[in-house]
Amino acid sequence: MNLEKPYIVSVYAVLRNEKSEFLLLRRSENSHSNPGKWDFPGGKLTRGEPLEEAVVREVWEETGISIVPGDIAGYATFELPEKKVIAIIYDGGYVIADVKLSHEHMEYVWSPLDSILEMNDLPGHFKEFFKRFATENKEPPELPI
Repeated sequence: MNLEKPYIVSVYAVLRNEKSEFLLLRRSENSHSNPGKWDFPGGKLTRGEPLEEAVVREVWEETGISIVPGDIAGYATFELPEKKVIAIIYDGGYVIADVKLSHEHMEYVWSPLDSILEMNDLPGHFKEFFKRFATENKEPPELPI
């Protein structure tokens, strides 16, 4: 008998506003995974659903925001009681829109990267993603003229 947990794929999006702040959603207290913790918009794929369609659908369902996903910004992996999750995180681009939360989340915040890295209630796998993301997306230094 194989006791190895099955893997599932989830998709998420990193969304920025005009101030380059990132959108985080706080999961509801009755959530089956990470209750009360901050999260990206996203979730599980339905069977046979392409990744890009899934991230567009999940972001729309959770925020009421329509996105055109860009490149894959990174990934995160984590375990739940019955499964392991591979989270593919897309660059959702810059958005100017009102957030309309679904029942899955209880609040949202637009936060600068520095503040996100200090958050205690952001799951470790997303904090690790942001540390890599911050390193990879630093602005190049300005050249002296």
